[in-house]
Amino acid sequence: MVEYNLTGREMALVVIDMQKRYRIDSVTQDQMDCYIGRINALASDFRDHGRPVVFVRFIGGEECHPYTGEGNGEDFMEGLDVRDTDIIVDKGYMNGYRDTLLAEVLHDRGCDCILLAGTVTQYCVMSTYFASFDHGLSPYLAKGCCISTKEECNEAAWKVCKALTSERVKLYLEKGE
Repeated sequence: MVEYNLTGREMALVVIDMQKRYRIDSVTQDQMDCYIGRINALASDFRDHGRPVVFVRFIGGEECHPYTGEGNGEDFMEGLDVRDTDIIVDKGYMNGYRDTLLAEVLHDRGCDCILLAGTVTQYCVMSTYFASFDHGLSPYLAKGCCISTKEECNEAAWKVCKALTSERVKLYLEKGE
């Protein structure tokens, strides 16, 4: 694995589309609970170290991804720990920056890089990943916290994009390196 120098970087956690509407049928409930648990642990670590936690949610996507489950499809997935102190950014496109305040929110908090988690890896997560460069932000994917329709899509993402393990993120948060 490639090692990235994070010394002096100001990172935010950005969680993409963890909404009921994007619950992937091929992912078992046990697997989903593991993903949610890992995302919650990351968010808790970021909060504990005074780093921003941002949840980006897709609003008005009925025509794009119809929802037939219980409740509102735009609601966050059950078990996801979203706090009042977290930032919520609504979007209407795959790219989390397009026509949103995401870049402004991150820059206002002094961030120069982001750690992305959420769903769906090969669509909205990677679209936001690549758009980050256009906004002067260095993106990383959180290994084990990106949910795909097929595991081979995650494997491809780890090869194409910069990715960090939870252990590497803990080292950054605790020691700043």
